[in-house]
Amino acid sequence: MYFIGKSTILLYFLILFTPVLLAQEEPIIRQNLVAGSDITVKKTLPDINFAAVGDFGCGDEANRTVNNIITKNPRLVLALGDLSYSGETGCWFKLVSPFERNNIALRIVVGSHDIGKNSDKYDQYLNHFKMDKPYYSFDYQNLHFLGMTTGKESLIPYDNASDQYQFVKNDLEKTHGNSNIDWIIVFGFTPLYSTFTVHSGDGDLRDLYHPLFNKYGIDLVIQAHNHNYQRTYPLLYNEHIPSKPIITDKNKEKYSNPKGEIFLTVGTAGADLHNLTGQKPFIVKQFDDSHGFLNIDITNNGKKLISTFYENRELSVKDRFTMIKN
Repeated sequence: MYFIGKSTILLYFLILFTPVLLAQEEPIIRQNLVAGSDITVKKTLPDINFAAVGDFGCGDEANRTVNNIITKNPRLVLALGDLSYSGETGCWFKLVSPFERNNIALRIVVGSHDIGKNSDKYDQYLNHFKMDKPYYSFDYQNLHFLGMTTGKESLIPYDNASDQYQFVKNDLEKTHGNSNIDWIIVFGFTPLYSTFTVHSGDGDLRDLYHPLFNKYGIDLVIQAHNHNYQRTYPLLYNEHIPSKPIITDKNKEKYSNPKGEIFLTVGTAGADLHNLTGQKPFIVKQFDDSHGFLNIDITNNGKKLISTFYENRELSVKDRFTMIKN
């Protein structure tokens, strides 16, 4: 007869059950772009980055933008509309083909030049990217992306009676209650707000969607159409004077749990640049002399967002700001 002491029992327990305990503690991480409803619960998240830019064309500058984006090795690129200014799509598909060769996911929204009189272009874009609708959402790790088509309301409606509006509302309501999502990013073509330049901010779009974005805690709205770069302070909708949004934080570079949305205009992929003729009070940074792209890094276990605009010349930093979620 042998006596089994407490230390022996503990040793047996560790040998038998440690693998199970360790397996239970392993982080579960979503590594693929998935439909908005099925993100996986996570514990530890790796650093990731994605890029965004619009108003391409098929010229040398757009090609330079694509090549420069690849040097940052993003997991994802958001193309913000006005993809090809010619009557066909082939040159643009060729332009962005290096993304696929480098295993970089590409997601698009269409702009006014993509859904004009020639419906063939629009159909080709949707077919190429296997899109059944021109608005959609998806999750990546702890980020939720919502793509809207706002180029021409008469052709693809976004008013409060439209299917698109109902989709956006339902999607944001559902995402707002998802504890696995830390960041909500909307991307589209037409700007809700703009400084003094070629295209003004769209008042109808602003008055309908900015209150919705406030309600459901959107973080960034990335847009194009103006061929320049603009960044706002964090903004709340001003129901009394809608054209003058409420600035909630006047810090220029660092934000911690800011109230309201930061709106970014990044129409700098390759089309001829639009001059700026002044600066509105809600704009913190703007310039009209550089093509380039936006690169956004998500770090610190998914809680820190670093947004950087790289101009194509020598990949120099033209703008940078940080957001932190506590």
